[in-house]
Amino acid sequence: MNLIPMFAFSKIAKEIYVSNKIDKRLLKKALYLRSECVPVILYSHLSYDILKEKIEKMGGSIKFELPIIKAWSVNLPCDKLKNFATLKGIHFIAEDSTVKLQLYIATQEIASRNANDLGYSGKGVTIAFLDTGIYPHPDFTKPKNRIVAFHDVVNGKKQPYDDNGHGTHVAGDATGNGYASGGKYKGVAPEANIVAVKVLDAYGRGLSSDILAGMQWILDNKDKYNIRVVSLSIGETPSLPAFLDPLVRGVDTLWRNGLVVTVAAGNSGPNYNTITSPGTSKNAITVGAVDDKRTSDISDDEIAQFSGRGSPYLYKPDIVAPGVKIVSTASENVPFGADEVTINKAYRTATGTSMATPMAAGAAALLLEKNPNLTNVQIKNILKSTAIKIDDAGLWTQGSGMINIEEALKKV
Repeated sequence: MNLIPMFAFSKIAKEIYVSNKIDKRLLKKALYLRSECVPVILYSHLSYDILKEKIEKMGGSIKFELPIIKAWSVNLPCDKLKNFATLKGIHFIAEDSTVKLQLYIATQEIASRNANDLGYSGKGVTIAFLDTGIYPHPDFTKPKNRIVAFHDVVNGKKQPYDDNGHGTHVAGDATGNGYASGGKYKGVAPEANIVAVKVLDAYGRGLSSDILAGMQWILDNKDKYNIRVVSLSIGETPSLPAFLDPLVRGVDTLWRNGLVVTVAAGNSGPNYNTITSPGTSKNAITVGAVDDKRTSDISDDEIAQFSGRGSPYLYKPDIVAPGVKIVSTASENVPFGADEVTINKAYRTATGTSMATPMAAGAAALLLEKNPNLTNVQIKNILKSTAIKIDDAGLWTQGSGMINIEEALKKV
């Protein structure tokens, strides 16, 4: 019989304990990056001064605080991760991962045009977009400028711009008023106010910590600009349980503070368990994509192959909306994807759950215009209970179905 000394058990137990406090993606990086510093998100209740001293002693540095999730954005040497995890007051070290990007017929399909004709346009409600920025397109600035605030986490610029184009397209899906097209290419809530927070760079990429900093700015300024809805057309493959996932924690904090949060289901379908983070948040309204075949007839619609799916363990998405070849506002001459087709200088097409998500955000704005006292939970329930089922697609493919804004307004 082989006996293992007790001190060996103790060493193994300690190794397991320490490893469980570090994101597995970071442990893999440590194997080949060694002493190189990597960006991490650190969950800790330690004060700034104490934390700074410990981090600098190990050759790292603090970037900024992330109070929205009670964490810190930090640079740490890979070969010191395990040592740092053993320190008292350090709860968990997560990778500061790189997050990527994920209307015409469409607005007819979800009955927002009918809602607009009834007088609901999102007036008085502000939608915040966390994305690549926003170009001051005529559909946002004429006859009056509805971009009430712009905050640039990436480059610190003061005036609205979009060096990728994705954010401008997304904003147009929700809030474009069709000024440059004589009303043809109009979003769901064409009179809603707009707050654009640039958290992704010209390539459509951004660190989780930058996105969280953008969420924090929205939280700090929601009353100043009457922000009621937040739209996130971003995502990454989840690798942490929801309670440790930084982006999910950020979204959940926004939700707990009364904001309606719509999030893309991701473009990694059609397999199950392909919902991207933070769409895995149980609170957020997670939006999948429908292929409307460029007709206003719902009977020929299908759930887009690429649209992220849930599973028996994750009841997502919550709803779906059109997301294939959607026409919306263009950012000057900046292309942002291979699928993009120029309609004219003012408009382009794009495909993805990124395009479906702001339509749900616009729908929420219309409901809030009719009744400003609605809670985010009530809005989520109304959108789900009035949605239309798409063919025989299952619960984990389409959620409750495609949003129907006209019917939703009847419930308010």
